[in-house]
Amino acid sequence: MAFVALAAVAILPSAADAVDGEPYTSITGDTHILKVSGSGDYTILFSYAEYSELEDATISFTAKLVDNHGDTQSSAVSPSSGEVDNDVGKVLTVTAPSSTGSYKLEVEFTLTYTNEDDEEEKETYSPDSYSIKVVNPIVLTQTLKLQADSKVDPSGLGVYFYVDGEKIADSYTTFDVSSQGTATVSYNWVADPSDGKHTFKVLPASGEEVEFITGLGEEHTFYVGDSSYTAIIALAVLLVVLMIVFMIWVYRKPVKNFGKPKSRR
Repeated sequence: MAFVALAAVAILPSAADAVDGEPYTSITGDTHILKVSGSGDYTILFSYAEYSELEDATISFTAKLVDNHGDTQSSAVSPSSGEVDNDVGKVLTVTAPSSTGSYKLEVEFTLTYTNEDDEEEKETYSPDSYSIKVVNPIVLTQTLKLQADSKVDPSGLGVYFYVDGEKIADSYTTFDVSSQGTATVSYNWVADPSDGKHTFKVLPASGEEVEFITGLGEEHTFYVGDSSYTAIIALAVLLVVLMIVFMIWVYRKPVKNFGKPKSRR
């Protein structure tokens, strides 16, 4: 974790980014999407070019995760308060709630120092909140089968998942399979894709074609917030409505009375 923090500091904006002598504050992170009950690291920064000129100066912070109603989520940020050094990033760990939805990481910095009148002064600053979307992972599964005439044991073969043609970098996995056996590889895709049709496939990590395994490279279709049967369902509903209208029309149609038939002469 220390390495992550140092790496983050190396690329963070610094006091040079402050405007008109005002402190610079920021929240940065690797992702705006977390799975339910998952966690992610986010780096906060307070940078003030004139900090060294202040007497007895300290910088403290409070952090919280709020939902779209403004309600604070319990124990969602660690640490949720403390002190930071000027122009040095501090890593906070956010644990996502068990409910999906939109959340915001909010941080408030307090700069405390002794002024010229030997009195304690406090000033507060808040960077822009960091939006986080909490989602249920989309489980992608592919069954792989070893061809019957193969004598090669592919145990440990590494594969990647590709979604909509794009390789998912953290989807690498391996599988164990005995001769003439089958295996299933799965990946929990943590994303917030657009509604509608999507595709996925599994390819060898080596990039080479593996002829003795079927299932590799097969493209599968899945839907987010939609269904492949949407058009069919809509058409069926329309037909039912039309049928009801027709039945009502037939029921209410007046019956013409042509009288008694004339007797035969």
